[in-house]
Amino acid sequence: MKYGLDFGTTNSSISVAKNGQVKVVNIDVAALDPRVLRSMLYFLRREIVYDPKIPPERLRMQVFKTGEISYKGESFYLIGQEAVSKYILDNKNRAAGIKRTIFTGRFIDVGTASVDQPRPDPVAEYYEEIDYGTGRLLQALKSSLKTNYKGTTVFGKFYSVEELISMFLKEIKERAEYSLGEKIEEITAGRPVKFSEIESIDKRAESRLEEAYIMAGFKKVVFEFEPVAAARQFVAQNTKKGELVFVFDFGGGTLDTAVVRSSLATSGVACSDVLATDGVYIGGDLLNADIMQAKLWDYFGASSTWGEQHLPMPLHLYEALNSWYSIPSLNNPETMQLLERVSYKNSDISAVGRLMHLIKSNVGFEIYEAIEKAKKRLSEDNEAQIFYNDGSIELDMMITREEFEEIIAQRVEEIKQVAQHLIFSFAQVVRTGGSSLIPVFQEMLENIFGKGKITLFETFTSIASGLALE
Repeated sequence: MKYGLDFGTTNSSISVAKNGQVKVVNIDVAALDPRVLRSMLYFLRREIVYDPKIPPERLRMQVFKTGEISYKGESFYLIGQEAVSKYILDNKNRAAGIKRTIFTGRFIDVGTASVDQPRPDPVAEYYEEIDYGTGRLLQALKSSLKTNYKGTTVFGKFYSVEELISMFLKEIKERAEYSLGEKIEEITAGRPVKFSEIESIDKRAESRLEEAYIMAGFKKVVFEFEPVAAARQFVAQNTKKGELVFVFDFGGGTLDTAVVRSSLATSGVACSDVLATDGVYIGGDLLNADIMQAKLWDYFGASSTWGEQHLPMPLHLYEALNSWYSIPSLNNPETMQLLERVSYKNSDISAVGRLMHLIKSNVGFEIYEAIEKAKKRLSEDNEAQIFYNDGSIELDMMITREEFEEIIAQRVEEIKQVAQHLIFSFAQVVRTGGSSLIPVFQEMLENIFGKGKITLFETFTSIASGLALE
């Protein structure tokens, strides 16, 4: 038995191979496709406990020292569709959060002494958190691997990025083991062609991901580029020996490509020789953000002005709208006060009201689902509606395929550059990943390589399947 795990930015899958036959395992019974699990982690709410010795003034100001607040009970979390559903349920019409400042007891040096200036005193280290009275959702953890982001504190406990990913992977591992009735100790894991253009950052990201797999209980981890895995699954079924194949793996977080030459392994299982790989950080999530900015920013007041001097709206408010999971960060006392201030003599007060409702009611997920639904519809029709109505936000906005293609034109051009520089003559070109369904990218590939060579293949599971064939 061999196993492959595709931990994706948006979705994840795990597969098993025996005698060259691959099966993608059901790991999310709540999802429309139980083989495909949303890459989300949701910590359930824990009740806070205050030290009775805390002075009333600090309690009122919500300023604490480490150890003065704690949380009852154990930490529990959900993943996949259960995480999404619970997050939506918990966050409907929630109140503005309570901001806490927590001092760690450590001090940070902020400078050095000079000839005419004494050494500055160390500054007390602290962190801030906003308590919304709900759980805590984490997603796109894979994207954190290439950054300096160390982790986050959830209900009083610090979790490193590696720990958070390991918790997600461990749950996948246990679900697959339960389904298959056997232990999974060795795994072939997917990774993007490039976590980063900088080699040292790329190596560090892979090392962090490997640590997460080990923490999740896997004893041995072998990495494979994701488009190479998809290529292996494809050539196992569809090519003749010696054919050149180009794989265009376009998912939620990245575009990855591979050039392979099919061959035949001595075991009789088709495999491939890898001739080239490439990748860029453009994915379906970024295209959704482009639609939000181009079509919906103004609906929420981005172009309005306020005050006697007709000042522009603060840009950071709208930049936070470009991912649904960053919208809740605006639901804090400072932002609410800012929105009250910019409402003064605003040229589109109704739009600002819609923005305040979006933030307070936390319906960003539903609006992004409406954007995603419209984007998918445009793969079949020439126009679609971005529709959402809760009484305060009444979205019923037309978007045409032509308009969508204009909105993402810069992304299309960047991706075209990845494909155009290839000097090979391909027998077949394989599209895989959810974003590869978008017509403008299909047409781009047809224009470059020829219509008859393009094949859509196992949109959401080709990588997991190919990893098990390693």
